[in-house]
Amino acid sequence: MDARLSIVLVEDNDDLRELMADTLRGQGHRVTALSCAEELEDRSQGVAADLFLIDLNLPGEDGYSLSRRIRKAQPLVGIVIVSARSDLQGKVDGYACGADWYLPKPVPMPELMAAINSFARRSHAQLLTQATPDGTLRLARRELQGPGGTVPLTRSEEILLTAFARAPSGLLETWQLLELLGLEAEDTHKTRLEIRFTRLRKKLRQAGAEGPGVEAIRGMGYQLHIPLQVTA
Repeated sequence: MDARLSIVLVEDNDDLRELMADTLRGQGHRVTALSCAEELEDRSQGVAADLFLIDLNLPGEDGYSLSRRIRKAQPLVGIVIVSARSDLQGKVDGYACGADWYLPKPVPMPELMAAINSFARRSHAQLLTQATPDGTLRLARRELQGPGGTVPLTRSEEILLTAFARAPSGLLETWQLLELLGLEAEDTHKTRLEIRFTRLRKKLRQAGAEGPGVEAIRGMGYQLHIPLQVTA
């Protein structure tokens, strides 16, 4: 296996969900298994997912709608649609909703693992390409490592830095940050967001980052201005 991933599985068939989750965990991945889209906000709050496995025929919000919503909020996250629909139009609609892969059921587990490992290799290569040898900070589990030493992080700080490392140009809009942290788009919560970044900037400096590290972009959100490598 190329790297451990944080995977969110959304599948309403109890037996299949359990089988897929157990198989993925057996490969070393961290899995949050959900039975419907509505559980995403309740049970995966604060989970910085690398990859989503989504069934189309879900109760409530269907897989198409969920895929669109996830792709809009997290442009670089991996999305694999797994569906009993094998017709061409179903596949076209799935890719139009943001899927990286569309796998018809029943999916052989070796094929599913090949798709996941392909994403892991691509994601890892992208992170290494973005990093530079000198002055690069490294984000390990709950730790920030750099020229200044190793600094412990809270779970929410780890989530924020992981999202920044994967975002195009290191830029995340305010609504994306609030969604990652489970906060509403209210002025009081935006103030709490700025307090979090004040603490995070301090930790970035402690680890050896030069400058503010994370800059507020008026009317948009925040942008990471330092090379950051996320390690498994």
